[in-house]
Amino acid sequence: MRIDVLTSGIWQTTSTIIEVDGACLVIDPAYFPRELEAIAAHTAELGRIEAVVFTHGHWDHVMGHTAFDAPVWVSQTLEHSIITGHPRAAKYLEDARDFDSRWYVPRPRGHAWPLARRALADEEHLALGRELIRVLQLPGHSPDGLGLVAGDTLLVGDYLSPCEIPFVDNLDAYLVTLRRLIEVIEHGVREVIPGHGPRLTRAEAVAIARADLAYLERLLADGDAPLPRAADVIGMRDHHLENLAKLRSG
Repeated sequence: MRIDVLTSGIWQTTSTIIEVDGACLVIDPAYFPRELEAIAAHTAELGRIEAVVFTHGHWDHVMGHTAFDAPVWVSQTLEHSIITGHPRAAKYLEDARDFDSRWYVPRPRGHAWPLARRALADEEHLALGRELIRVLQLPGHSPDGLGLVAGDTLLVGDYLSPCEIPFVDNLDAYLVTLRRLIEVIEHGVREVIPGHGPRLTRAEAVAIARADLAYLERLLADGDAPLPRAADVIGMRDHHLENLAKLRSG
């Protein structure tokens, strides 16, 4: 198994290619057209693409699918949001349109969900060449999050980033996900790839997970908490206030 990570110029967003026996998965291809061309070219050098995978539905992770002639694998929750026309799915696309318009980003094939999709269930195992990829449902940052365990590598989407604090959609679910991630990491994972930022060792990932868990538990206990990291990054204080608002709204 070969795992390559390419990093976008926006928010250190990671695009991961998993290759086994010439078969490739591309996870969260992002984001700008030239970056997507580079991802597609690199994938072609490695072999054939079996599927694109979305770790969740947020706009910065889902626009790259149009660069590939391949089905897209999504969580069952995201699939349900798309097929039912849930406002959340519509907002994801509208956020992408807004960003691209604001920064003059060309998107020739528009902003739409892929038509060829497969919904993935928790603890499903996907065949890639001779290997099996394990699927984890990871709600909390968004209702539709999922992770992948590929060999001894864990892909977690927008969890465990050293670049940012937790962005919370549902606090209770986020706590459950963090505890699950710690357990998974401590039982056979060597490396973790977050959706934003560099690849992490097991020790680095567990340290971030425990810091995030302590931060969120203190929010619950005390109604506030110091940021676990990235306090000097513009916007993190605002995200912290959004976390507090989620807590107070129940």
